Amino acid sequence: MKNKIWLVFLVLALAVSPVLLHGCTPAAPEEKPTITLVEGNWTSSLIESEILAQVLTKQLGYPTDRVQLSASLSWPAICKGEADVNVEIWLPGRRAEIQPFIDEGCLELGAEIFPGGAGWIMPRFVVEGDPARGIEPIAPDLKSILDLKDEGEGGKGYWKLFENPEEPGLGELVGGSPGWVDDPMDRSIILGYDLPLWRSNQSEAIMMARMIAADKKGEPLLMYLWWPHWILEAVDVVKLEFPDPYYEGCFRGEEVVPVRCGHPKYSIHTVVASRLKETAPDVYYLMHSMVLGEADANALMMRVDVGGEEIPAVAEDWISQNQDVIDQWLGK
Repeated sequence: MKNKIWLVFLVLALAVSPVLLHGCTPAAPEEKPTITLVEGNWTSSLIESEILAQVLTKQLGYPTDRVQLSASLSWPAICKGEADVNVEIWLPGRRAEIQPFIDEGCLELGAEIFPGGAGWIMPRFVVEGDPARGIEPIAPDLKSILDLKDEGEGGKGYWKLFENPEEPGLGELVGGSPGWVDDPMDRSIILGYDLPLWRSNQSEAIMMARMIAADKKGEPLLMYLWWPHWILEAVDVVKLEFPDPYYEGCFRGEEVVPVRCGHPKYSIHTVVASRLKETAPDVYYLMHSMVLGEADANALMMRVDVGGEEIPAVAEDWISQNQDVIDQWLGK
């Protein structure tokens, strides 16, 4: 009789135990959503996108996807859920087109990933010399664009340092392609301050080659530049001062008219979908904390554009050397 009772208990135990065990098994972790990054086709954006993708995948466990869209197309894509993040937007240039989407509440500006700017530069030895190379200062008091004017017009005649036989009697300001937004800006500045300059146009590659050659030979060169840019890592430069700051409405788009202001300062931000605050709060936090800095951006671009290194390897190396920075981004 006892054996029959124990047999009944054994059968019941075997029948119930799978249910009990199933009830105690931890639930499988919820699958994280894919984060789609919008990147540009220029070096700084591609580097930032790679760093962000590696942090999201390896340290936060999110699958990622990347697409290249124009900035104007990325805003509706983010708001419709077709993308989640734009890794780099330059303000104030894009302010007018993105503001309606910010007002709608579907996206927002993230961290200022690094500051940016634009202006006129020249090798530092022009002002300070280079004792190591036996170069004496050529124009020790050249500080402002007004110093380029003739002495009789309130300047110091330093335009002569940059004279080019192509345009005798004028100093050359080396610039980029005619279609760049800075072209009408520079021409308007030259008109507004009545500077004895002309702006030449060439590709970015030729611009940088000319600056490197001028620095190597110890020859003066005046050039328009935007930053961050790897050339600031390769060549020690000084930036000329503009007597009047930029103000909204100073320039007239593609129209060349006399103006008296400098180039705008840029603020380069990430952009993040507002919905991530609920669906992926750690990603949302990251996009509001990711600050790279101008010096790091210059150095990373130098490795890619000049050193020829692959972006994934450069990003992985930077992350390994800066885990303390990543921890700050992640709020650890």
